[in-house]
Amino acid sequence: MQHTTDTPHSSRLLAGLGLLVGGIALLICMAAPVAAQNATMEEAKDEYMFANYDQAIDLFSEVAHSSEYDSETRIEAFRYLGRSYIAKDEDQAAREAMNELIRLEPPIVELDADDEPPPLIELYYEARRDAQDGEYQVEQEDPGLQTLAIMDFTNNSVDQRERFDGLTKGLPSMMINSINNGVDLKVIERERIQWLLDELELQRQEDVVDQSTAVRTGELLGANAVVFGSYIILNDQMRISARVVKVETGEVLLGEEVTGEAENFFELIEELSQNITRAVNVETEETQLGNEETNSLDAMMAYSDGLEHMEQGDYRAAFEKFMEATDHDDSFARAERKAESLRPMLALSGEIDATNASSNSTN
Repeated sequence: MQHTTDTPHSSRLLAGLGLLVGGIALLICMAAPVAAQNATMEEAKDEYMFANYDQAIDLFSEVAHSSEYDSETRIEAFRYLGRSYIAKDEDQAAREAMNELIRLEPPIVELDADDEPPPLIELYYEARRDAQDGEYQVEQEDPGLQTLAIMDFTNNSVDQRERFDGLTKGLPSMMINSINNGVDLKVIERERIQWLLDELELQRQEDVVDQSTAVRTGELLGANAVVFGSYIILNDQMRISARVVKVETGEVLLGEEVTGEAENFFELIEELSQNITRAVNVETEETQLGNEETNSLDAMMAYSDGLEHMEQGDYRAAFEKFMEATDHDDSFARAERKAESLRPMLALSGEIDATNASSNSTN
């Protein structure tokens, strides 16, 4: 009878195959729970998109409160949970979702005001203030960054003043986005500034920001510098004026104005933004228009009017203005994001068919 014995080479080969099979089995076992978790989130998002908020809340709660999920997924679940509670007019539950969201830190969790319903953003700011023992200052991961606050601009137009009034919010909104390319600069979102002004009743005269109000707002927000200014549109010409003030000393770092065709407003904003960043000694990357902003004046005016309606709580009118902006410029992604952020408010009041929600509503 012939006997065979394993050679060292064949033994190593068999051992390697065993490890490979075991590794594959382990990966399959690990992938199964991940796939199930992803399925739960996708199901929750589907329920949310079609305004089935009770079911969405159950599913998002399961994810948000489970340590089996990674922190990024739980953060996303808490965001959607807050949106769903807002859609059901359950502010206290939405507030607690924001509290729990902040308790997941570090790293710092910041909500994007372009994506979230306005009432949820306000609750987030309140939760952030409470977590900081009543402080309003903006937290940031890198304490070495300079922080800039840009106030709403004043409309000094005489001819067609009402037509261009919405630009008081629209121009600084675009400027914030432009300056956010600063390498060593954090620009505070204008929604947070407006929330602070409203909460503390800091603004002395409606639609007019003076230097003392600007500096006080900057102090409370922990900003190093603050920008405020005005604009005039006359005979299709636009002049934008701005001042940059150092918060600590009240020193005026820059007094600047740019003038040109109103249709070229984006170039005017870009030029002014570059001058502002130089005044605070910050370098910026080259601004890319991309698909976030617009160079259409009609789209910009509709978007600006939408911001005005949104802050007045007229969400239907705001939604229509944001959608009008995308009609003028279908690449104006910021306007589309703003419109999508209002869907929970409109679904709550029955003013919109949630089944017509676009795919962006799951962002």
